[in-house]
Amino acid sequence: MKMTNDKGKYSQYLTVAGSYFANKGWVHLLLAGGLYILYKMFFRTSLPFFLTISSLPLMTAIFLLIIKYSKQSFYTLFTLQFLLAAAYAVTDIPLGVATLMCTLFVVVLLFAYGMHEKIDWSESRNGMLMLFLIWGVYCILEIANPNNVQAAWNISITHYLIYPIVCAVIVPLAIRNIKGIQWLLIIWSLFILLAAAKGYWQKNCGFNEREQYFLYVLGGARTHIIWSGIRYFSFFSDAANFGVHMAMGVSLFGISLFYIKGVWLKIYFIIVIIAAIYGMGISGTRAAIALPIGALGSFIILSRNRKACITGISVLALLFLFFVCTNIGDDNQYIRKMRSAFRPSQDASYQLRVDNRKKMRELMIHKPFGYGIGLSKGDRFYPKERMPYPPDSWLVSVWVETGIIGLVLYLAVHGVLFAWCGWILMFKIMNKRLRGLLTAWLCTAAGFYLAAYANDVMQYPNSIPIYTAFALCFAGPYIDKRMQQSKETELKNEQ
Repeated sequence: MKMTNDKGKYSQYLTVAGSYFANKGWVHLLLAGGLYILYKMFFRTSLPFFLTISSLPLMTAIFLLIIKYSKQSFYTLFTLQFLLAAAYAVTDIPLGVATLMCTLFVVVLLFAYGMHEKIDWSESRNGMLMLFLIWGVYCILEIANPNNVQAAWNISITHYLIYPIVCAVIVPLAIRNIKGIQWLLIIWSLFILLAAAKGYWQKNCGFNEREQYFLYVLGGARTHIIWSGIRYFSFFSDAANFGVHMAMGVSLFGISLFYIKGVWLKIYFIIVIIAAIYGMGISGTRAAIALPIGALGSFIILSRNRKACITGISVLALLFLFFVCTNIGDDNQYIRKMRSAFRPSQDASYQLRVDNRKKMRELMIHKPFGYGIGLSKGDRFYPKERMPYPPDSWLVSVWVETGIIGLVLYLAVHGVLFAWCGWILMFKIMNKRLRGLLTAWLCTAAGFYLAAYANDVMQYPNSIPIYTAFALCFAGPYIDKRMQQSKETELKNEQ
């Protein structure tokens, strides 16, 4: 009798154990085994290999989520290009190749998703795509340039053509409402805070080994340790790139601040703006000041609001008076550096740039199609002919690489793009909050191209955010329509 009872209990225990293992036990067992393996690996393998293996479950989960939400994969791309820029500060990765691979991966996932699920591409067939397809024809014809080096073309075509087209197609599919725009702002804000913190660390704790190598071995000290002090560059390629990116943050979040809801979000944006102003200051980049001024000027034109217009003009006038008509703050090296941008006649480096451009003009007369895409700084590619004077800005680089014909076409495409986006914002979008947020993006892009006249700013990670701004404007009318339909549906339900 006792043996029968024991067998019954034993059978009951087996049933419970089997049920537990079938439901959750295998997960717990797998987790315990995985932790044991990681414990052994931590002591027997190198740290990088350990971290790589440890991150595999997380990367697998992220990969599966990306596949599931392929239409929203632009958020992943937008985040990754910032993460890659930050990772470049601690490890030697080919930033351009890595960003391009991530971009192409997102595009492949989107098309794979479209094979199984119906995607409405009508919003992606927009004016921005048409304009850059026209520009793309010229870029492809540049392959026939006698001075072309294919390796240089392959690297530079990403900024010229791939990123604009990818943004034109994917952004309208991914950003479906005003909340999506705010998510982009939040993602970008985290990167700005991290970049400003890194700049603060450089200023107060010094440069790490990689940064010292850039300064003292690669020659970065010539442009970063100068008469006005040290120009800090955070984890960007140089101080100019850092300063302009922080100025983008000042402009974007400064205008967006007036169109977002929620007290805590407004306070957070104010913190981001302060961090961006700090980063812009310690970069010592004079061209950076042009960006918020250009953005504010564009905002005055696009605001359609008398109060905002008067406020914008007043702020511009105060900035001009502060930097041009006073010497207030000259004791501060960063204010003194920014003030020199308003007094070009007293700036020896600016005069040198003017002289170099005159010499370039003489050479470019004989190069209507330029020296070839990617060859404005083409020492490492060994082209047949090379521009002996280094271009000092992005627009000068476009001129050198694509010639006067390419520069005119490039400016025409972007001029039409700005005008088209401005027309959309002023006459096609009814929701004031949406129009305000999109205006913030477009004004930031306008300021960016003003800074592009003075500095080579089309570097990582600036390209994708700038072309995102244009793509958002073309997506704006569809977002506005969905918002109106949602509002009408809510009113009907209330009735």
